[in-house]
Amino acid sequence: MASFEQNKKTKKWCVRYRVKVGDQLKQKRLSGFARKIDAQQAYYEIQAKEKAGLKNSAMSLNELFLLYKDFIQHRLKSASIQSAVDVINLHIMPYFSKTRIDKIKETDIAKWQTEIIQKGFAYKYKSKIYTAFTALLNFAVKFYGLPNNVVTRVGNFPNTEPKKEMLYWSEEEFAQFITTVDNLQWKTFFSFLYSTGCRKGEALALNWNDINLNTKMVHISKSINRKGLNGSASYEITTPKNKSSYRDILLPDNLLNLLLQHYKSCQQIDGFSKKSFVFGVDKPYCEQTIRRRLEHYAKIANVKYIRIHDLRHSHASLLINKGQNILIVAQRLGHSDVTQTLNTYAHLMPSAQQEIIGALDIKI
Repeated sequence: MASFEQNKKTKKWCVRYRVKVGDQLKQKRLSGFARKIDAQQAYYEIQAKEKAGLKNSAMSLNELFLLYKDFIQHRLKSASIQSAVDVINLHIMPYFSKTRIDKIKETDIAKWQTEIIQKGFAYKYKSKIYTAFTALLNFAVKFYGLPNNVVTRVGNFPNTEPKKEMLYWSEEEFAQFITTVDNLQWKTFFSFLYSTGCRKGEALALNWNDINLNTKMVHISKSINRKGLNGSASYEITTPKNKSSYRDILLPDNLLNLLLQHYKSCQQIDGFSKKSFVFGVDKPYCEQTIRRRLEHYAKIANVKYIRIHDLRHSHASLLINKGQNILIVAQRLGHSDVTQTLNTYAHLMPSAQQEIIGALDIKI
């Protein structure tokens, strides 16, 4: 059993645990962690190594999978755990369950990939399968003496799909859409996504304590994870997508005015408090209702239908087309670095090429 403690002065976290040395139990301590989750991660890695004992890469993939499932319980979000376990059970274990992990060859992986390709899955899903298999064998390399990862040596599935065009609404299209939304809560919700670039889960997790109507700031520090298959069942509040997703976003005045009206309307609902969800009060809007509302109003407005996530793309394209600093756009979106933003939205900056040519127009 381990205990996790925070130093009141330094605010650093440590973990204390006991290990068996001979016939005695001795206490060990690891310290200097900025967050409790970092101390937990360090402890769980040590536990995994101790469970391995003498490293043994002669185990079957099924034996490795059982150890891996126990390991990721302490490291990943529940949705990520379920997704990885489902993919491995469906598409990897039927082929390699009884195979020793040190006996899987490149030809075995190539044959397996061919069979997966023949199932007709989209590249995104095939890549998800590849990522799950890679992570599983990386675990064996790190803790159980597997010399190398045969899956990464072979590489990912080939992507033969044509690149899909990114859908987004222009400023004019969004204006045409939002004028048809005759319900205050939905007008505020769609405007919030378009004007902040927040991910849907980030917006749905917000409560009124996260929005400062005086400073015009919204604090993003959590997200919603759906547990049900249809998006309307149970949910949990989790951390955002990554560290850079923790951010404060400044709100424009037009959105602020909508939020003020929405806040006053929510105050009239029984059970309302500052801990109530901004979008849903007692529970966040469900996935199906969001899709139906978006499709309904888009049809009335006679604008092309886009996914709810495409409002985030619309926000980015609006700022980029207005010449805003790409670094600030990246920070507003919560991207880990500006490269991610450029890779996603570079095609929206055609004028940048002309500006480069202008800068190179020198005497030679």
